Amino acid sequence: MDSFKVVLEGPAPWGFRLQGGKDFNVPLSISRLTPGGKAAQAGVAVGDWVLSIDGENAGGLTHIEAQNKIRACGERLSLGLSRAQPPQSKPRKALAPASDPPRYTFAPSTSLNKTARPFGAPLLADSTPQQNGCRPLTNSRSDRWPQTPASSG
Repeated sequence: MDSFKVVLEGPAPWGFRLQGGKDFNVPLSISRLTPGGKAAQAGVAVGDWVLSIDGENAGGLTHIEAQNKIRACGERLSLGLSRAQPPQSKPRKALAPASDPPRYTFAPSTSLNKTARPFGAPLLADSTPQQNGCRPLTNSRSDRWPQTPASSG
């Protein structure tokens, strides 16, 4: 585990979000960075554990206590951080050879999406939408809806 210290100069915002704390039974850590923010420029990474805030051990702090300590720092925030592994750039996928056809196409289809239907429902033979885009509700299967005798009154 690699420990290091960063000092962020100037007023807030510092460009990071915390997660965890003693009240969550999870170590304080960096959950999000603002791209180009002060923390990102100083080398802070998502997932870094916060060991100290302004020289005080952060291991026993609740989430709100840690936030309040950070707010109280004013124009200079000193953080002791720990990184389990060095940050790595996202792995890049190898490009497929040009001879392979694309697996997916995103071109609009004229045969699809003409009529709204539940996922997995088969297309009906008469799927022509009406003027407002809806088909009238019809009872094409008499065994689906039991018929009740008409009451005479």
